[in-house]
Parts: sequence; C-alpha cells; structure tokens
Amino acid sequence: MVKCIRKIKQGGGEDQEKRIKKQQTQKREANRSRTYPVTWRPPLENWLKANVDAAFRKENETGAIAVVIRNSKGKMVLGFSGKIQAKSSTVAEAQAIRQALITVNNLNMGKTLIESDNLKLIQTIKSKTTIGEASAIIQDIQILMKELPEKGMTWTPRNGNRLDHAMAKAAKSETLNSTWSLQPPAEILRILRSEIRT
Repeated sequence: MVKCIRKIKQGGGEDQEKRIKKQQTQKREANRSRTYPVTWRPPLENWLKANVDAAFRKENETGAIAVVIRNSKGKMVLGFSGKIQAKSSTVAEAQAIRQALITVNNLNMGKTLIESDNLKLIQTIKSKTTIGEASAIIQDIQILMKELPEKGMTWTPRNGNRLDHAMAKAAKSETLNSTWSLQPPAEILRILRSEIRT
C-alpha cells in the first residue's frame, strides 16, 4: 500500500514513465520529419535519374505509368506516360521500372539511376529475388540491369517522387495530352521548378 501511495505521489509510476517516453519519441519523430523534408534529389554529375511511378485501379485492373528522366541540374531530359493493364499496384510499378530501363537502353542514355517509391519492389529487385505476381516483369528488369552496367536502382519516399506521382495520376485520369513532355501542364511545371530550387 505504501508503494502505491509513493507511485501516485511521484506521478503515476511506470505508466507515467511509459507515457512520457512515448511522448518524447513522438516529438523526436515529428522534429526529424520537419528537419529533413523529403524532396527530389538530383543524381551525381554526369548521371541521369529516371523517376518512375504507377497509378492503379483495382476495379478494372487498369492503370498508368509515368517516367521522368532528369539530369543532375534537375532539367527534364525526357518524360513519357502510358496506360497499362495490371493485376496489382506492384505489377504496375514493375512495368514502369521495366519501361524506364528499356527506354534508357534503347536511347543509349548512359549512366542512369532508376528511382521508385515502392520499397518492397526495389528491395526485391536489388536482392535478386521475386514477387510471385510480378515475377516475369522482375525477371526482365534483372536481365536489363545486368545488360546495363552503368545503372542503379534506388528507393525514395512518395514526397521524393512527387512529379511522377502527379504524372501517373494524370495519365490514369486521361488529363494529359500526348505532348506533355514538350509542353508540361502548369502543375507539372510548378513541381519541376520547386524541386530544382530545393
């Protein structure tokens, strides 16, 4: 009984300590996200970066992919989007990565980093394993990666892939015209400009 009274006087004992630690952890995480905002990062000099994304509609198994290739100064070198058929968002994202690799190879673009916001898929490709639903596409990607020695693959959070996310979403909703990479819509220009400044 004396121990209980002491705990109450001390402010709640172990439960109070747990609450305080949880609050401190939440504050640290909130500060970390404010301190390190995630945005598009340019590739190394003399490299290109191909950001990829996909939008997927489960109801009718359709979607769209978008690929935007930029240089180390953030200038868009090439951009394209297209409609696809896919069984899942993972399959759609894998199609975007494969298409980016095919394009980079066909146009002899040289040193290129492929960047996606699908962590599971990037980890799968890098570890040379597979995901059943996308195994054939992942095999293609792994073959293309072997054939293209000056290529890399990396993950970025969604905020680091804002441009491609907007492009894939617009392609899926059919609000893009066929010449969007030559005459980018206002929203795309706004994202491009904001990412070059950061």
